Amino acid sequence: MSRIRKAYEARFRALLEAAGARRLEQGVEWLVGKAQRASLREGISLANALTQVYGQLSARPRFQGLRAAPTAGLFFCDAGLGGLARWLRAAGYDALWEAGIDDDELLRQGVKHSAVILTTDSMLMERRVLRDRIIPALWMPPTLTIAAQLLLVFREFGLVARDSRCMSCGGELRRAPKEALQNRIPPRTYRWLEDFFVCNRCGKVFWHGTHWARIRSELETLCNRVGD
Repeated sequence: MSRIRKAYEARFRALLEAAGARRLEQGVEWLVGKAQRASLREGISLANALTQVYGQLSARPRFQGLRAAPTAGLFFCDAGLGGLARWLRAAGYDALWEAGIDDDELLRQGVKHSAVILTTDSMLMERRVLRDRIIPALWMPPTLTIAAQLLLVFREFGLVARDSRCMSCGGELRRAPKEALQNRIPPRTYRWLEDFFVCNRCGKVFWHGTHWARIRSELETLCNRVGD
């Protein structure tokens, strides 16, 4: 837990400093104390309480816009965040993910792609390149649900939902004539729908069915919570 606390102390300090706050260390100590009290009062882990306090702080108007936006909206998720990668793609952001990728390779790929690294590994956050923000990164408690992870990323970077990307690989979805895709679409879907899309990376075909409507509804709910 000490590593998690240190990671959040650094994030609190950076946000307060960017806002021009005086007495940085007192401010950091007060925020950690607030999280400790919330942990006891609400019966949640300190890690989740720190996440909660940071989210509340960064959502305030004074602190919005101080967080660094991801370059070209690109993220690289660690091996344990495959579900988050899929939902970021659904929200319109390119999110890379490789099963079983180790820490060194994750950092190399993050540099190669100029991506923001998303990780649940608190020890990884102690690497100098992440601690000193040479490579932008965001740590989140491993106990969070995928929905809570996505909300945390949206709040941290001030994201809004955009046109969905391919949930399988993150490629852009481009409209294609249905006639050219007839052999790849279920007959009933072909009869009832007119708009179809093809991923420019993997070639997978998509359409706006009930699954898409559910995803967009959940994203709309999330976006309404970002400022809470």
